[in-house]
Amino acid sequence: MAVRLLDRYLWRQLRDVFAFGVAIFTTLLLINHLFFVGRLVLQQESSLPVAVQLVVFRLPYFVGFSLPMGMLLAALLTVGRLSDGQEITAMRTSGISLSRIAASVVAAGAVVSVANLALNELLVPSAEERYRHALAVALRRPAPAAQRDVLFRDVQDGIESVYFVRRFLRDEQRMEGVVVNQLERGILRRVIEAPEARYVGDGWEFRDGAMYVLTGEGTVVTRFQRLRVGLRRTPQEIALPPVDPSEMSIRELRRYADVIRRGGGDPTRYVVQAHFKTAVPFSAALFALLAVPLGLRPHRSGTSIGLGLTILVLIGYYIISSITLTLGESGRLPPVPAAWAPNVMLALAGVVLLWRADR
Repeated sequence: MAVRLLDRYLWRQLRDVFAFGVAIFTTLLLINHLFFVGRLVLQQESSLPVAVQLVVFRLPYFVGFSLPMGMLLAALLTVGRLSDGQEITAMRTSGISLSRIAASVVAAGAVVSVANLALNELLVPSAEERYRHALAVALRRPAPAAQRDVLFRDVQDGIESVYFVRRFLRDEQRMEGVVVNQLERGILRRVIEAPEARYVGDGWEFRDGAMYVLTGEGTVVTRFQRLRVGLRRTPQEIALPPVDPSEMSIRELRRYADVIRRGGGDPTRYVVQAHFKTAVPFSAALFALLAVPLGLRPHRSGTSIGLGLTILVLIGYYIISSITLTLGESGRLPPVPAAWAPNVMLALAGVVLLWRADR
């Protein structure tokens, strides 16, 4: 479908401010990280290449946060500037409703939402994994000898294995309470459960466990005393800094939640984060919706007011998100409302303000 002249005009106005906003917010997020990297270089005597890796591999994570914020800033400043220049009035006089103008801005926000979702799913997880490896090298600090509830994934010959270890003993080269979900092309094919697994020189040996093969028509159960799996990581490699759920992709969170559930653990935190990781990218479209009526407000110093409104909306959004997430992860609020409540509030505020402005 051809993009109408109005949409092309509005999107062109949004584009430059959006790029500026993403650059500004990413830089602000990076500044604090640069101080952290600087301390590592000075205190741990980390090499310059490792310091560069810590910045480069962290960048996609920050860009993911900056995209919705950049969209909010772009929509506020663009609508404010068009309003001050009487262009919005001219559009409405020529028969273009405010809702039609808002639809174009929200469509641009939806494009940003999809791009943000793709970034978080396709690039951020691999970049974060490399970041953690670089951080372990920079810290030069031995991992704890014992860890609980260790989660990691491994891919061998097209088979993705998601591991949940109830207790990991690095020095004894031993894992306790192990559950493994093995997937082929994203479909769960096998589940391996074992009370114990030991590192035997060149690989891991699972002991006294069971393997469940999902054939599609049923499940074949095989008991075993000794089973070698394709995991090639050494105990030192498994003992890398743990991955925070907020740094995982939606797919990883859902798979980890399944494995934890099978292992008898509580996956609430991972389920809440999976919903939240889905909700946050869509905030870009909702920020755009809210920005249209806010940008129409009469003011004399457009840029400064736009920046101020951007900061206020962002602070409000992230305060509400922090509260609902905490309630969700503690089990006091179901995962879906915990993750989506801030977006619902944004949408309601945007619709009500737009309706009042369009009367």
